[in-house]
Amino acid sequence: MVELATAFIEEVKSNGHINQLLRGNAFSICIKSEIEEIPLLFRDGEITVHFPDPDQIYDAIITGPKERIYSILTGQEKLRDAITGSGITVKATFRKVLFLESLFFLCKVR
Repeated sequence: MVELATAFIEEVKSNGHINQLLRGNAFSICIKSEIEEIPLLFRDGEITVHFPDPDQIYDAIITGPKERIYSILTGQEKLRDAITGSGITVKATFRKVLFLESLFFLCKVR
């Protein structure tokens, strides 16, 4: 799953218009599957993968089966659809969920 997160980061970096949306923003998300945890930090247009920290407070936590997370990051499934129908849970504000859904959809990993 780290490879998928890295591919997502590269896709965001390759889309200059997305970078503009991320500038001036700082937030963190954690993507968790059954056996892996990928913390991502978004800060001023840059995205980095961090080592999992049990004391870290995330702005959004996405949890679910690896296959469902893969389908979200590749744009096969929208985040909110995955929440309602396929075992994905998200702990975040509704506004953050909408933002992440847009980000995942616009930066589909190919």
